[in-house]
Amino acid sequence: WVEGDNAEIAQPKALKKHISYLSSDELQGRLTGSVGEKKAADYIVKELKSLGLKPYANNSFFQTFNYKVKVNPHSTDASGDKSNSGTNIIAFLDNKASKTIVIGAHYDHLGLNEHNHSSKPNSNGEIHNGADDNASGVAAVLELARMYSQNKTKENVNYIFALFSGEEDGLIGSKHIAETLKTYYPNVVAMINLDMIGRLDKDKSLVVGGIGTATEFSAIVTKNKPAGFNVTLDNTGQGPSDHTSFYLKDIPVLYFFTGTHNDYHKPSDDEEKINYYGVRNIVDYVFRVSNEVATLDKIEFTKTAMNAGKTVPKYKVTLGIMPDYTDHGDGLHIDGVTENRPAHAAGIVEGDILVKIGDCEIKEVYGYMDCLSKLSVGDEKEVTVMRDGKPLNMKVKF
Repeated sequence: WVEGDNAEIAQPKALKKHISYLSSDELQGRLTGSVGEKKAADYIVKELKSLGLKPYANNSFFQTFNYKVKVNPHSTDASGDKSNSGTNIIAFLDNKASKTIVIGAHYDHLGLNEHNHSSKPNSNGEIHNGADDNASGVAAVLELARMYSQNKTKENVNYIFALFSGEEDGLIGSKHIAETLKTYYPNVVAMINLDMIGRLDKDKSLVVGGIGTATEFSAIVTKNKPAGFNVTLDNTGQGPSDHTSFYLKDIPVLYFFTGTHNDYHKPSDDEEKINYYGVRNIVDYVFRVSNEVATLDKIEFTKTAMNAGKTVPKYKVTLGIMPDYTDHGDGLHIDGVTENRPAHAAGIVEGDILVKIGDCEIKEVYGYMDCLSKLSVGDEKEVTVMRDGKPLNMKVKF
């Protein structure tokens, strides 16, 4: 291990080692409950133990949970649902402090598309390696665990390092941790989520979400940002990733994300496409941010609006809907429609499932964001929604 002073800088070699192994074909895409996911879990626990970290609760690093998977996205009832189990991995760095910060990432992915979440048509049986989603985030958490446990500083905050299972099936693992967290650690002051930080683009674009969930976050995130990075601040504490589970338990959250891309939820999300310069800089950024969050005397949780605006607009157009962030796998479920916006004008209603904008297919919220980002004001597109199990086409003017 890198000891002492060097312990406080992210090591690209370690990041590459973690991402390469976790996204290798040997792990068969780390589907929740699979043999491949168990191999990933064993690897992660071995790393955490080697750092001298303690188990989270009940003397175990593992926290298992059971849930049902909707295998057929088109079924309207639960008859075809399959029982499954997942395993969270949780380690604790005890600094004997009065408060605790959670740093987490999900380590599951789509396996061979057994649960039908792939965005590549007919890809059942193909390994979805999930290098960016989310071997990149796991590597970051392991590296932060090393930096905090091997440095010479005793921070005035404890750290929980959590690797979630079941994220791809609807944030199942993080919901499970969030339910029990305050029983064991009533003093959790913040949760930092790393999901897809491996594909920093040429403009060095990074989204940091959740900055509205505590008054101090905006200033801390802005002050510590890496040189040359274009950081988009997003206020909202809810989104299609595990920080949502903690936000819903009134815990302030921060979410780091380098954005969606054409390989998202496809077998082509492979290690050779990872931008290690980006991963390393983001890990160092999170380290600086969490160090500063640790110095705050008190962090007041603040509720945020679901559609709290981004301070830098990412999309030229809006559809005017409230998306359901759960990945149902059969399109974007619409939780609400804003009046006098394009969706409302076209006759889209709450409860509709959005599956297509033009010829851009939508499986879930990331796909929706991807489709929106390609549109300009004034574009007219045929939009397809499912209503009562039947497809409906409507013309939408953006």
